[in-house]
Amino acid sequence: MNDYDWVCAENEGQAKEYYKKETGFNEDEIEEEFLGDVSLNDTMLVSVDDLPEEEKMITQLYMRNVGGELFVQKPFSWVIEKENITKPCIICSTEY
Repeated sequence: MNDYDWVCAENEGQAKEYYKKETGFNEDEIEEEFLGDVSLNDTMLVSVDDLPEEEKMITQLYMRNVGGELFVQKPFSWVIEKENITKPCIICSTEY
């Protein structure tokens, strides 16, 4: 969506409409900041605590300590499948 929020949706229009309702930003604000689609192979950080038990036993690549919590990189496709995401949502956000 932009530099700080990623929206999971079936298409660009659905993502923008959801984001408008969710955040209260108007269409011009959304268009101004919109960065476009990203690949489902792009990754996001997932807390090790949120991994399924079977994956906690497997060595994870790209572990990162952020604020005293361990995170691993997982592709958006993995998160969508594991979280069973079926409707638009903010799938990932950067905290400032």
